Amino acid sequence: MSSSANTSTVRALQATNAAVLTTTAGLNLGLSFFVIPRLLESPTPLMLRQWGRMFAVTSPLLPPAMMVPGLVHAALAYYTVATTRGPQKGAVGNAVAALLALSVMPWTLGLMVPINEKLLRKVDEVQSLGAGAEKEVEAREVGAREEETAHALVDRWALLNLYRGSAVLVSGCLGLYAAVF
Repeated sequence: MSSSANTSTVRALQATNAAVLTTTAGLNLGLSFFVIPRLLESPTPLMLRQWGRMFAVTSPLLPPAMMVPGLVHAALAYYTVATTRGPQKGAVGNAVAALLALSVMPWTLGLMVPINEKLLRKVDEVQSLGAGAEKEVEAREVGAREEETAHALVDRWALLNLYRGSAVLVSGCLGLYAAVF
């Protein structure tokens, strides 16, 4: 493969990564800034059903859209170092972009998965109780510890989700910087 073909491929990967990461960041941050506040206005059973639907739609899509570009940034950093002599800003920018994008996985596994599991159990409870069980669900929430209520868990989920969107946004911007400069 010629040098210009290599350069074109690298530029295409960098542009695609920046587009995917910044778009994913916008979608992810939109959950915390726009979706969750509206859910928190709803009665608990409705909020849980809606959160469950939102989670079912976004959980298979957003994490891979964050991880794959992170791996591509790591490969681009390696490629830059392997094909050029001396330190390269592009390699550093891609390496930092990779670390930021990939930092979302341990953040999610360590902090968000336990909240997801609690919320999914509550979603299952609401669905098993069926329609008309609003009073029973609300009574259970009143008896729960304050930090374990559905509203508190959804609010905490939204707060923790801000890191994921922010890290991915900065990663996309760093990748774009590495591509341009």
